[in-house]
Amino acid sequence: MSVTMMRAAGPRVAAAALAALVTVGGLQAAGAAEAGTTPILAHRAEATFDITKHTVAITDHIVVPAGLAFLRLGDGLAVTRLARAGQPPLAPAKVLTRVDDKPADGGPWQRLDLAAAGLAGGGELDLAYGGMFNSPVDQVEFSRENVGGEISATISAEGIYLASSSGWLAGADSTLATFDVSLDTPAGYETVTQGRRTEHFDEGGRLRTRWVSGDPSDSLDLVANRFVITCETIRDGLESCTYFLSDDPALRTTYLERTRAYIAMYEEMIGPYPYAKFATVENWFPTGYGMPSYTLLGGQVLRLPFIPYTSFGHEIAHNWWGNSVFVELSEGNWCEGLTTWSADYHYKELESPAAAREYRRNLLKEYAAYVADPAKDFPLKDFHNRHSGATRAVGYGKSMMAFHMIDRAIGRGKFLAALREVAATHRFRAASWGDFLRAFGLDDAFAAQWLRRTGAPSLALADVRFGANEVSFRLTQAAPAYDLDVPVVVSGPGGDSEHIVHLTGLDASFKLAVAGATKLAVDPDCQLFRHLDPAEIEPTIAQVYGSDRRVFVTDGAAGPQAEAALAFAHAFTESDSVQIVDGALPADDRTAVLVNPGAALLAKVAPAGLTVAGRSFYLDGTRYSLDATDLVFAAPDPRRPGATLLVVVCGSPDRLPGLAGRVSHYGKYSWLALPAGQGRVERGNWPAGASPLLATR
Repeated sequence: MSVTMMRAAGPRVAAAALAALVTVGGLQAAGAAEAGTTPILAHRAEATFDITKHTVAITDHIVVPAGLAFLRLGDGLAVTRLARAGQPPLAPAKVLTRVDDKPADGGPWQRLDLAAAGLAGGGELDLAYGGMFNSPVDQVEFSRENVGGEISATISAEGIYLASSSGWLAGADSTLATFDVSLDTPAGYETVTQGRRTEHFDEGGRLRTRWVSGDPSDSLDLVANRFVITCETIRDGLESCTYFLSDDPALRTTYLERTRAYIAMYEEMIGPYPYAKFATVENWFPTGYGMPSYTLLGGQVLRLPFIPYTSFGHEIAHNWWGNSVFVELSEGNWCEGLTTWSADYHYKELESPAAAREYRRNLLKEYAAYVADPAKDFPLKDFHNRHSGATRAVGYGKSMMAFHMIDRAIGRGKFLAALREVAATHRFRAASWGDFLRAFGLDDAFAAQWLRRTGAPSLALADVRFGANEVSFRLTQAAPAYDLDVPVVVSGPGGDSEHIVHLTGLDASFKLAVAGATKLAVDPDCQLFRHLDPAEIEPTIAQVYGSDRRVFVTDGAAGPQAEAALAFAHAFTESDSVQIVDGALPADDRTAVLVNPGAALLAKVAPAGLTVAGRSFYLDGTRYSLDATDLVFAAPDPRRPGATLLVVVCGSPDRLPGLAGRVSHYGKYSWLALPAGQGRVERGNWPAGASPLLATR
């Protein structure tokens, strides 16, 4: 495919073109992103665990930098000794205050007044305290937007888990910390956290381990369990390890091999791996977390066959983006978009151009589904973390596409060089969007358009004329105008050629010199972050998840069938409040989910190529038994042009409630054939309509 670039004639008064942006000062990183301004605490702690009592006793010697007003300590932890190093103990009541409000990382909490402790100018603080952590984990489940129930801490015979959000070690806002922690656990309970393990020995029926993390980070999480540990040397000073709850040679081999491969890939792409190890740690309840130098995955997720080749690499990439180059949030969280570009999207690029195109298209479909309501949209500068489909579509999807558009504009070589520059200059420091834009050679025009502005451009094609040696056309966009380099692909006797046309106003006409052109397509490969035209999008499951107003329709369900349908509705909405009607589609604009509809209603909504008959369904000529396979599909809603409904046909009431959690992972698809037991979920998409951005001779 050949590539040309052109600009529309006439004056343009919008921001500079993406491909022509130059550095003119750019954005300024704020506060903690500047070198040397981030206060760093230094912890030297010892923790002794009693799993029968669900308790931990901790002593912590903290070097406190000057300028901090207070430290945060977890609520419920009883302080038994508090003293400035070398000074008599202070009465805890004179220094500690319980705060009822809930900070972003959890609460209530205890405020340790550093001025009252004589540490307003910095110094050394000795703390002794302890408490009970016994959060139940049996109800922790995966959901669409939260990996689990987000428990903060638990200590039991099943295992030990202390998240930093529990406040088990004292911390402060806008600080980093180094950690030297010695841990005393019952014999057999191996610990893992970030950093390097420097001591490991049994003594008197107890296991003592020491972990040293001299590189600053913003938190420390700890896990302990009866792990089977395997470590391999990748090179001098770097290990790959697995911490599994049972010996699984095949699984161990897979994760160790994938760790080596991903680290090698990212070292070439970004720069040296920043830690002494990478450990894959199995958890006994559902999690999917990436911490500095390790990942904590629930056992079920760990064993999904695709995880080592997809999400696992994403967590390793986070050791560069987020775990060692920290996020300066004043300009928004760039980390998830860049990690998605470096991992999930990059794997599709390695697979094939078609796979990469489909990945980009799916991101645009998700944006259309979850941000259909403009009230849910927001600029990238306001993205901090994901907590809904809309925040994922913007904070992950739009952000990834921003990096993709920059990559196309400046070229892969310059793009990767800039990533390596930021990774090197901001190692164990915070970086902002502005730091990346300066490295890319972009000025504030890019930030104004893609970071500080809500929404996305919408394109339309008009007045296409095919001549013998040229093709002319007009592009329009919705107001207010974006400054866009729009890919246009023209097909002719010589094959396909891509042309980049520069659109800055609401309307511009173009001519391309292509002999014998027969087809013209505007952005057919979804290179731009934009609103897809509704005709470009087939019905998908995500469109139903993106609705806040759903109604569940059953057909005379009673007894176990009715109970199962209700349980499915609660699980699908992740809500205690659901609306169920019986018999027919209601005459309103709520998004309908049909649960085991009758034959007449099924025939009314089933797309061509799908037939349900008795205990079987036929999909494009393939027969499936409803005794062994359940069917879920999205389809046009006959009540409302352009709207989508969902149909669930389940062969057993026992299976129906569990379908909700399974379906949530496949939002980009139109239909699913889900095996009742183990086996691959068959999935696919109905054909999309004719794109209005496509014209043929």
